[in-house]
Amino acid sequence: MAELISLTIALVFGIFAGIITGLIPGIHTNTVAALVLASLALLTKYFSPLALGIFLISMVVVHSFVDFIPSIFLGAPEAETALGVLPGHKLLLEGHGYRALKLTVIGGLGSFTIGLLLLPLFSFFVEHGYIFLEKLIAPIVISISAYFIFMENSKSKIIWSFLVAILAGVLGIITLNDLSIKEPLFPLLSGLFGVSTLIISMKDNAKIPLQIIDENVPFLNLRNFKNYIKSILSSSIMSVLPALGAAQATILAQSLTKEKHHEDFLVIVGGINTASALFVLSTLWLIGRARTGVIAALDQFLILDLGSYMLLIVVSIAAAVIGAYLTLTLGKFLANKIAKINYNKFSIIIILFLIALTAIISGAIGLLVLSIATSIGLIAPLVGIKRVHAMSVIAFPVVLYFI
Repeated sequence: MAELISLTIALVFGIFAGIITGLIPGIHTNTVAALVLASLALLTKYFSPLALGIFLISMVVVHSFVDFIPSIFLGAPEAETALGVLPGHKLLLEGHGYRALKLTVIGGLGSFTIGLLLLPLFSFFVEHGYIFLEKLIAPIVISISAYFIFMENSKSKIIWSFLVAILAGVLGIITLNDLSIKEPLFPLLSGLFGVSTLIISMKDNAKIPLQIIDENVPFLNLRNFKNYIKSILSSSIMSVLPALGAAQATILAQSLTKEKHHEDFLVIVGGINTASALFVLSTLWLIGRARTGVIAALDQFLILDLGSYMLLIVVSIAAAVIGAYLTLTLGKFLANKIAKINYNKFSIIIILFLIALTAIISGAIGLLVLSIATSIGLIAPLVGIKRVHAMSVIAFPVVLYFI
């Protein structure tokens, strides 16, 4: 009975932690996992290793839903939600911010559910195919990046796209490999996709209209089923490869989605974010490889046998349902309030907030990275090309890793 109470408390704490890490840009689940490791001697006096594992898994799953709230409503992205900022922010400015959030939630729930059913197939794939996939990842990423560039509809736009890809890629390589700063992805992605988006919206004198609430978004239909499969395909492949994760899976998913289908893409990105949490846990169980910071932390103190793995799967199911409900509840509250805010003043406050967070988290060098990333991020909308080219900030370092 005491152990059951302890496990339940761990689940509740994990849900609360997922809300905090999801809502506040710059506070990542990996940071919380590192704190757990640093405090392990103290925590194990009160909680079993299994309870701590429940805390981490429930946090990650809830975070995967909640972190779309700042991405869509504030334009403050993390690696997993960076590309989702663009269609999400567009829908927000059209009065459909809540719909954008709802699309990511149904994407998460749908992909997670189907991912559970496909776990036996995923297990077979991991045990027999991941070694061969490692050899293909560099050409796959290069091919996808080239595909995006040559999909632009004029020679000048192709040149601009190539320039943006090179600039962002070089900045990513230098920042991630050569600069000693904490959370380097935060200033990189905040500049490329957050601050730059807010600046462009201010330039265009954008105003946030009254938001439509309780929009009808179908959960079970053929179109979304296809989106769920794209999410699962992308996240499962990336979940077994080193140095890759949800952000890279998003790049892969982008190649499977037509540019104009913003709603499809939000469903896919939401699905990737949540399904990745399921697949990285299963990868640890199947082959003993930790592919994220949180899973690596869990591997330090918990021996994952069949019983503990199945319990963590059950916990992740509960966390997914609770996370989806909390995200829609918080999103509805924010959607009802945001139209009353002066958008330009609001944007300035968010930009200053991101600058302050960068200074606190990543220091003076982080501020330099943020300013350069913002400058690069402004190029795409100003010359009329797709912003996905800036995702080379992650793609280039990944290619170098596998070459």
